[in-house]
Amino acid sequence: MNGRLALGTSLLAGALALPVAADELALETCTAVQGNFKEYLVDTRLSTFDPFGRVVLFTDGTLQSVGTAILTTVGPGPTPGTLLATTRHVFIVNQTDQITATGVAVFTPIPDTADVHDVLTLKITGGTGRFAKATGHIVATGRGFDFFPLPPGPIAGSSFFVFTYQGQVCVP
Repeated sequence: MNGRLALGTSLLAGALALPVAADELALETCTAVQGNFKEYLVDTRLSTFDPFGRVVLFTDGTLQSVGTAILTTVGPGPTPGTLLATTRHVFIVNQTDQITATGVAVFTPIPDTADVHDVLTLKITGGTGRFAKATGHIVATGRGFDFFPLPPGPIAGSSFFVFTYQGQVCVP
């Protein structure tokens, strides 16, 4: 009889645990996002702790926000002539809801211009408020204007980036 009781207890515990796991999975909601955003360089004299640079950004479309990003590394890109940078982005949706992301940007020179083609891949790493445990990804493609020559590279007041973005933001 003890064997039956133990088996019954195990089955009951398993049955009770399954709906909780299923409910947790069902609670994650992924939302497709798409739209446009612009990034403007912050003058290096105003962001002295960001040795590779900082931008202020504005998004429209599904994700409407203001924000900022810093370049954390810059180096040679995946193909000759390109540059690769890593970033940390913050998208401020409202005073309590913010999204954080890490990014990888690949800059490809556009021949006969001072501009670059830019592909930015963002991995969402959480945030605050309703985005505290957010995940997902966003891919932004666009153009950086007045990027060259190197040095000095992009300059606040004349250089900026224009992107279209798409991806998904998932919240538990």
